[in-house]
Amino acid sequence: MRLRGITTLEAANAFARHFIADFNTRFAKAPRSEFDAHRPLRPDDDLKLILTWRVQRKVSLSLTLQHDKVIYLLAESPVSRALIHHYIDVFEYPDGEIELRADGLTLPCTRYDRLPAIDMAEVVDNKRLGRALEVAVPNELKTPDLATT
Repeated sequence: MRLRGITTLEAANAFARHFIADFNTRFAKAPRSEFDAHRPLRPDDDLKLILTWRVQRKVSLSLTLQHDKVIYLLAESPVSRALIHHYIDVFEYPDGEIELRADGLTLPCTRYDRLPAIDMAEVVDNKRLGRALEVAVPNELKTPDLATT
């Protein structure tokens, strides 16, 4: 777009139609088969569950497990005690929610972040950036909340 001198949003939108048509004529390929293999979602299909990242972690003797530099402490119960030294599933949903499951049962847990201080040379995941910045800024530099004063 720079080479064409396009500098405004309106000009870019007008050029997009031409670009897409040109791109498709140069690179589009006819499908090998015209059969459409897509199927509609069934009522029992859960896209949130289908698009979940799943990993397995081993429960320690102290009812903890580690995932993505965070320790999760399972709530004390006979069910969680039975899982010691067994692997359970950690479900990481697209919205960032974490859920621990064993045999389809959701396990109650608490999260303990092992990032108490920031190493200035460490690269922090964007998932934990808010917490890292909270720890890095000294209390006297934080802006007071006007609603509570």
